[in-house]
Amino acid sequence: MRHVELALDVTEYRPELTVLLGITADRPETSYGWIEPGEVVGSGPVFSVRQFWEKPNGELAAELLHRRCFWNSFVIVGRASTLLGLFIIALPDLYFSFKKAQATFGTALEQETIRRLYDDLSTTSFSNDVLVRHRINLGVLPIAGVRWNDLGEPSRVIATLEALGIRPVWQAA
Repeated sequence: MRHVELALDVTEYRPELTVLLGITADRPETSYGWIEPGEVVGSGPVFSVRQFWEKPNGELAAELLHRRCFWNSFVIVGRASTLLGLFIIALPDLYFSFKKAQATFGTALEQETIRRLYDDLSTTSFSNDVLVRHRINLGVLPIAGVRWNDLGEPSRVIATLEALGIRPVWQAA
């Protein structure tokens, strides 16, 4: 939480920034997203985001490790208004669809309006459609000395539980 608080402090001073926590990589992981840092933003310790790399092949992952890129923890810190601004810029149709639905909130039409809205939505990737395409005012805060694991795969969840000495009831069977 110390890192999240530091990122919050940065966004207090620079409210236009959205800060991602970047985990210091210790191996050329091919199933994680990576963040390539750019220049220091302000007086530090946040860097601009030069580029995102999603699940690179082994050779590229080794190069990213060598270049001191970070794993993308996908922990994002920013003001709600700044994040909303990112959505408006990156996905204006999505934003305005929800904005129109807002008029029905608290009325008898709310449930049906929301159901229709979600039925009509196309698949969107926050990572690719928002962060990757609109890197302006994105920063990465390097995180070191923290044990971290991407829990996007069942094997990683189980490995994390084992590392923590936790044996869930469902695993006892």
